[in-house]
Amino acid sequence: MDLGFFRRAEALLAGHSAAGLDFGVLVAGLRLQQVASAAAQAQAIGEALPCPEDPLAELLSGGPAWRQAAAALRGSFNPALARKGAVN
Repeated sequence: MDLGFFRRAEALLAGHSAAGLDFGVLVAGLRLQQVASAAAQAQAIGEALPCPEDPLAELLSGGPAWRQAAAALRGSFNPALARKGAVN
């Protein structure tokens, strides 16, 4: 097996040292991991935006609060039934 490729790479990189750790990049990576954790996502559910004024319009338009609108409608496209808490 020809290992010339690896020998050439070792020769090129022999004089180089590893890059130093950048504190900003380390902190950003840690925050990214924390935000992606299951605990952070569960906590974000409690901090949800309030329900929009017209949940049906928000849901159909695909606005930023469509999840809250779907929860407010409780599975019904009839706002009167959704307010009563009835299920279709």
